[in-house]
Amino acid sequence: MCRILAYLGEPLPAQNLLFDTDNSLVRQSYSPRMMNTFLNLAGFGMKAWDPASLRPEDPFSYRATTLPSFDRNLGFLSSKLAPTCLVAHVRGVTYSDEAVVADTNLHPFQFAGARVALTHNGHLRQFPRMRYTLVEHVRPELAQRIEGTTDSEWIYALVMSQLDDPYGVPETRELADATAQALRILRSVRAANGIDTSSPVNLCLSTGRALVATRFSFDYGWYPPEDEMLETDLPFVSLWYAIGGEYAQHNGGWQMTAGDPPRSVIIASEPLTIDHSSWLEVPEYSMLTAELTPSGLEFETRDLDV
Repeated sequence: MCRILAYLGEPLPAQNLLFDTDNSLVRQSYSPRMMNTFLNLAGFGMKAWDPASLRPEDPFSYRATTLPSFDRNLGFLSSKLAPTCLVAHVRGVTYSDEAVVADTNLHPFQFAGARVALTHNGHLRQFPRMRYTLVEHVRPELAQRIEGTTDSEWIYALVMSQLDDPYGVPETRELADATAQALRILRSVRAANGIDTSSPVNLCLSTGRALVATRFSFDYGWYPPEDEMLETDLPFVSLWYAIGGEYAQHNGGWQMTAGDPPRSVIIASEPLTIDHSSWLEVPEYSMLTAELTPSGLEFETRDLDV
């Protein structure tokens, strides 16, 4: 079902998020604590924005179909990167003839020249029935850039199609509104094609200065009895966040320190530590927005009524 991770705040070594904690994103690829019947072994990807790097508006990008726990290149790179924004993803697919493990299917998705990246945890059931209706809502120049076979890349193209300028840097509110509008379109397309099977759509989008995340599911709770993914997402697909000053080791463990106003936020499918005391669960059917400003981190939670 995949696991996602996003960070926005003060410079933070990427290895702290990806490797060092007792429930790090890399560990979640082979031992997810909140998804015990499913593994995420179909690849890893990340985008990391470092204001001290060359062309800071362009993120460092890394994707590989190898298992991240055995990826030495990823380990070396994460020990040298200290981004102010990071979006990462470990991909899970079912074992079937239809599953495609390839670089073109790895998250985060970011079309060449675009300033927004997207990751997705979930899946649109019966997506092949939707694709040709959905293309009517995607700008032709963006539809032509879709390279892979995933529903997630189509969601990305759909969100980008709702922006005034898909290749500009949208304001946080515009990106949030475009995401909500894309969910409305998906709902209408599903209805037009008679699709009412539960389909989780936990999204995380970033411009490097802002994050937008959703915890959402279409038609939650109804599944055909033969559904191969039924056991995986009977619980509402999880999403958590930790917000405060800085993410650091304290008394032998990792936690977000206090910060008023807050300076950093982590959003993840699962808390990065077994101890959940410094983490908050994202409410169901809601959206998080976070933006770095000169006065600190602006953070907001709103209901998703789509």
